[in-house]
Amino acid sequence: MNSSKTATLWVFFITFIWGAEFVLIHNAIEFLEPHSFNAVRFGVAFVFMALCTVPWKKWRGFNKGLVLNGCFLGLLLYLGFTFQTLGLLYTTVSNCGFITSLNVVLVPLIALVLLKEPLRVFTGVGVSVAAGGLYLLTAAGEIPFNVGDLLTLIGAVGFALHLIYTEKLARQHEALKLTLIQLGTVSMLSFCTALAFEDVNGLLDIKVMGNPTVLSAILITAILGTGLAVIVQTLAQSYLTATRVALIFTLEPVFAALTAFLVLNERLPAAAGLGAFLIINGIIISELPLGAQTKMLFAKGKS
Repeated sequence: MNSSKTATLWVFFITFIWGAEFVLIHNAIEFLEPHSFNAVRFGVAFVFMALCTVPWKKWRGFNKGLVLNGCFLGLLLYLGFTFQTLGLLYTTVSNCGFITSLNVVLVPLIALVLLKEPLRVFTGVGVSVAAGGLYLLTAAGEIPFNVGDLLTLIGAVGFALHLIYTEKLARQHEALKLTLIQLGTVSMLSFCTALAFEDVNGLLDIKVMGNPTVLSAILITAILGTGLAVIVQTLAQSYLTATRVALIFTLEPVFAALTAFLVLNERLPAAAGLGAFLIINGIIISELPLGAQTKMLFAKGKS
């Protein structure tokens, strides 16, 4: 990457991958059960990231604090991905994508409750708009708010908690090492859950693991959607502001819905489409930088 334009294109690419992942996972868990899928997905991502540390000589310097914090963040990530993947069993890809994206607006609400951080005016507005969008999205579907939507919403809370505590803990450690521990933690926890609740014979069945649907989903989500995405985001933010990156990331559920339409022929009813539109706009409003919010309030005050 040698320019902000190139960095922007790469961020768009990984955002598209994240959006398309929903369809890939939805199809893969028809053959390989959810916890087993996540165990393999994050195991492959762990190996990929570990190999990436070799040329950078980042395998040194692991300590107790780093491992404990990495495991804690990995637990939160595990909760997010577990409930998201389970949600895909019972709801549409489009709903899962848009509900998952609510983690961005859930962050300030959870920070308000847990950390007593004040809620900005525009953040409150964004949360309200997104909440209205969630109601329209889930109430207008063929099956109103269902167990899949609820599981996905719980997953969004897990992702929000992960974002909150990552912001606090990431400053204390190198990002690559912290990420590596998280990936390993998610893989191990998913494997233990699979042992407890699933038939893990699928992990040893070449017909299942060699199935093109399963294999492509694992490779794309693990290598492109996890390993490469972490590297790209880290490098891209050397050229782009966090706000610009966050706004590009709001396209993830849009790409999910578009891919679901093209691959699965999923269609959003008009009211659900309006709900999805409101969710995206709620996220954008809540992510506006403080300077932009001040200008908008000042402009309104003059009119």
